[in-house]
Amino acid sequence: MSMEAYRKAASRLSPKLSPSALAQLGNSMEQALTDAPSSVYSIPESVRHDAFVVSNKSGTTSHPFEEAGSEVKNNPGAVIRSIGNARRVFLLNSSLSPVELDGLSHRIRALASNDAINSILVANPLEDAESNCDMSENTTCLSSFMEEGESPSRVSGGPWGDHLSDSMKTLLHENYGEGLAMPIVSTGYDARSIYDAGMHKHLDQLERELMVPLISLSKAVRGSYDETINSSPSKVPLISIPNGLTTDSGYSLLLGSYVLATHSTSLKILNPLRGLAFDPVGLSYLLPRLGWEFNQTSKEYSKACGVLLALTGYEANAEDMVATGLATHYIGSPYKLNIVERALSEINSFAGQALRPKPKSLHGREQDDGYDVNEDFRNVAVGNLIQYISEYDVAKADEYGCYLRDDLDEETGLFLKDKDPSITLAEDRIQMYGEVFSELVSWGATFQEALLEPTVEGIIARLEEIAATKAEFEGKSGCEEDVMVAEQAESLVTNMKQRSPLALRTMHRLLQQGAETDETLETCMEREKTSQMRLFAKEDGDFVRWAESGKGVGLVGMKGVASIIKDKEETFSNWNHASVKEVTDDEVEEIVSDA
Repeated sequence: MSMEAYRKAASRLSPKLSPSALAQLGNSMEQALTDAPSSVYSIPESVRHDAFVVSNKSGTTSHPFEEAGSEVKNNPGAVIRSIGNARRVFLLNSSLSPVELDGLSHRIRALASNDAINSILVANPLEDAESNCDMSENTTCLSSFMEEGESPSRVSGGPWGDHLSDSMKTLLHENYGEGLAMPIVSTGYDARSIYDAGMHKHLDQLERELMVPLISLSKAVRGSYDETINSSPSKVPLISIPNGLTTDSGYSLLLGSYVLATHSTSLKILNPLRGLAFDPVGLSYLLPRLGWEFNQTSKEYSKACGVLLALTGYEANAEDMVATGLATHYIGSPYKLNIVERALSEINSFAGQALRPKPKSLHGREQDDGYDVNEDFRNVAVGNLIQYISEYDVAKADEYGCYLRDDLDEETGLFLKDKDPSITLAEDRIQMYGEVFSELVSWGATFQEALLEPTVEGIIARLEEIAATKAEFEGKSGCEEDVMVAEQAESLVTNMKQRSPLALRTMHRLLQQGAETDETLETCMEREKTSQMRLFAKEDGDFVRWAESGKGVGLVGMKGVASIIKDKEETFSNWNHASVKEVTDDEVEEIVSDA
């Protein structure tokens, strides 16, 4: 059958096909048209309102969210839907399989070069926070505003869903706020599943099936042109709204044009608790340069803040991430996701964002096919939308895009100078946010001298000296701040000593190398890849010991949907080295040196 006949048949049959048959037809057409790898089919894509149906290995199909006991069958890690002129990536699982990582990178790269859309929106579903990651009622993976009146089985149960009684919801709300537990947006991949599959024993497979897809995904999200696969240049922006915790390689999904932080957004590096270092997503390049891209005040403490995040497990909240450039905007409520989706669905596609007609082609005159007369108008509407729904951005502009702090009256900060407040209407008042406070930057400045010690051993020793001052200041009037600093230093030391000494030394070396002026994101990714593979494959190494122990990394979860008991994972401590003092320079060099 010719491709033209294939398309005509598909257009006539698609309204009559079942979701599974339509998915198979879509896959076949995609492979014929784009020569896409089979991994892309691990990330289902649909333009219809049907529930996603995934094929089993046996060839049968089942509902992806059909429950069997407490587990969900055939739940893809992510799915993609059309929302008007935009495409929405739903992150359904906090970790993706290696095949899904590869498939998602190809999906995003293809979409980013598609001028028939205006943007790509990546977010975990709001139901993640509303009903403790229970997605059984969102089988269509439609955005919330699209589901109104279209899903009769979906009954609004408020932020706690329909699983609990009103009295239990009240109790939960009083004790835990708006959500049962903070959702985990993305951890990238599941390290223990890599061990269970035995992939860590085979370096070629580990590189091909995990490390390369991670690098590919990071580049695709960032919009980088990849010469190795001759990808098309990115045209449309990628917008991430991470409502919850992102860890380690999950940050690859936050490398796009816009990262909109909600009040629940946070970032934490947990790999040293697994005996691992940086995943190949470029953090050893980005962390020493925090605040540089947007010329923020945090750039003065960038290296100290980077060490704080990498080695101590410090959890950066939304304010920290915006203050250091790890996120680009702060939007506050996660429910602004609905506003973003609706607005993006109505904005013209990249190709349609044109005000000037294309110049006429005249006989005998050369035409510059590469010149776009409407280049200045492309993606502007999307950028304006992001600014409008944000409370502030990395450049400290408010939702009006104004920088008027110097022009506001000193007493209230609500009125422009030389204006009579008595004649200024409430709607004319400008809401300003002043200097946004970041604890990460504050602690980075406080401990900068200690954190910039040339060795991990030196960092710990300096922090221990600060922690020891607690006895001197405790109980004395006016010394409360000194006590707080000492307690924070003590907490940082405790956290560092819980982590793999070899992993800490490796990450510190990677940060030092990544801070060099001649380094690039790509060179740092390659070094991260090499180091991580060696830590994975080390016989009786810290990773193997952690994986065999069955212990976790200290994340807090919840025991079941209807329980209010917090469940915290145990952390591992039986590392090969008792402390960083026992790790030799040769051991570190063996890990980080070029192959």
